[in-house]
Amino acid sequence: MVTCKICLNKFQTLRFKSKRVCICGRCTNALNKYKEVAEGSYNAARELLLIGMLRRATIDANLPTAPLWKQQKAEYILGNIDIEVDRVLSSWINKLVADESNKTKIFKIIRANRRGLLHMDRPHRWGYPKNWKDVAHNIRMLDNFTCVSCSESSDELHVHHIVYVSNFGTHQATNLVTLCRICHKKEHKRIFDFGENMLSPDIPPEI
Repeated sequence: MVTCKICLNKFQTLRFKSKRVCICGRCTNALNKYKEVAEGSYNAARELLLIGMLRRATIDANLPTAPLWKQQKAEYILGNIDIEVDRVLSSWINKLVADESNKTKIFKIIRANRRGLLHMDRPHRWGYPKNWKDVAHNIRMLDNFTCVSCSESSDELHVHHIVYVSNFGTHQATNLVTLCRICHKKEHKRIFDFGENMLSPDIPPEI
């Protein structure tokens, strides 16, 4: 069994699995369907923490049987709520994303961002970086000039974005996998035009 690093479920096989990438088909589809950067999910997580801390501090501040120190702490939190939320936010999110029971959208998006698949906010520039040819070639080398989907190594090899660039996917290695032309066409559910520019795909070297 292998674990998807986004939903933390275990599967017999994953949609994409390599030394850099472990993601199931359901999460791949979901992240591309969301078409969101991660910033909104971090804000949503902060709002959840804020609501929880306000509720807990309000109860403690107004509970007659609570120790004095607990009432004073609650009153301090209520008077400095934003500071207190920001102080514990990072560790709180770390705990939640590590919990395999948290499988909702916001946690999938945060995990995808932390693993380098998804941008935090909207990129200033769209498209491929100027050094894309070198980036893609390095990905093919990392994948041993082999399609990670079907293990083909004698066909034209492309580099595929798991989360599409148009859906705020990054150009980081954790969002990139090597696919043969056939598997790449299957992923995009279309037939590439004859002579279509695939940004300099490599032909594997003869051994």
